[in-house]
Amino acid sequence: MKQPEIRKAAVKDGITVSKIITESFKRRTELLQVSETEYPNHVAFETERMAITRINNSTVKILFVNDEPIGTIGTRQEGEIGIIDRLAILPSYRGENYGRLLLEHSENELFNNDCTEIHISLVASYQNLRRFYVEHGYTCISSTTLSGLPCEVLSLRKYKR
Repeated sequence: MKQPEIRKAAVKDGITVSKIITESFKRRTELLQVSETEYPNHVAFETERMAITRINNSTVKILFVNDEPIGTIGTRQEGEIGIIDRLAILPSYRGENYGRLLLEHSENELFNNDCTEIHISLVASYQNLRRFYVEHGYTCISSTTLSGLPCEVLSLRKYKR
């Protein structure tokens, strides 16, 4: 078995990234009872075109295991603040620490690129996901309802140590 490998996504990877996102978030959309018709811009309905836009405007990574793409994460930097979004691991690969691997890789890159803190947003009702981030040093800094989403969103922050 080969070691997991994290690669920077290129435009040609847009369909791969969007497939990982949609498959990874499918169950969440069912729990929230959101549909693509009602919420076309929800993360779970990321199209290839949307993924390509993110690839062009931020850093998107893909995690490969045995040359199979199984996860993705996006990052961008706004001054000294790093932002992580769309951390997704295919359901059949969860529980193997691949999410931790992608998160720590991205945190290290952001902190090594002069970020002093990292922000992540997530749906408040996703308690397991919230616990995952808290275990990795994140604290909740705010809670809000965003237009276009039928749920409360938490903003989490982690400071550079």
